[in-house]
Amino acid sequence: MKQIILFFMLLLPLSSFAQFTYDIKAGVNFSHFKSSQNTEEKQVDGMKTGFQIGADVSYEFKRHWLLSSGLMFAQTRSTMNLTDGMTYGYFFPHTDVELNHLIIPLKVGYNVRFCEDFQLIPSVGWYGSIDFNAGKSSLAFFKEGGGWGYTTWKPMNGYTYEPPVSESQSYTATLSPFRHWTYGVIGGLKAVVCKHYIVNLDYYESIKKGQKQNDLRNYGLQLSVGYRF
Repeated sequence: MKQIILFFMLLLPLSSFAQFTYDIKAGVNFSHFKSSQNTEEKQVDGMKTGFQIGADVSYEFKRHWLLSSGLMFAQTRSTMNLTDGMTYGYFFPHTDVELNHLIIPLKVGYNVRFCEDFQLIPSVGWYGSIDFNAGKSSLAFFKEGGGWGYTTWKPMNGYTYEPPVSESQSYTATLSPFRHWTYGVIGGLKAVVCKHYIVNLDYYESIKKGQKQNDLRNYGLQLSVGYRF
């Protein structure tokens, strides 16, 4: 019983300095995929742009430490040269990957108060993401007689076709589906101006592979502006 009373006595001064803040934000992201298997994938061009919109809630303790979480909807785009994992040829050249994500972060931060109207909050943490198709993406394939043809595909469904590799026998090239959930690390910096206006820059990188066949892990930058209540 004494331990319980002592526990609540320790919480009282901590909770007296704690406060909640709520942010809504929207912005653009720049994303791509990376892989440790350089022979099995190749990035096309640079990062592609997408967008995100969401809300955060933060709980600030004494001495400026805080915990934050929230919910964000994001759409990302990337273009890759991909293989089927069975050969050295890129049977899926110029493959667009467009995905939607529901992202839940959990971060620890520190509020640096320069003055009443300006704060900087660096933070690091983890995130979980539920991923699903963002409509149909473009995919290039090798045509009979040479050259490329174009079709559409859904990354969560995968894609299969027969490339013209031999006149004597057929070959089926298969691009495996992307996973429906991933998790990773996230870190960033948030500026709060005049108590209500925020600018937020985050870098994130997936730990769990979004597509195992080509060892693909999503990474990118998120730039958002918003309002704090």
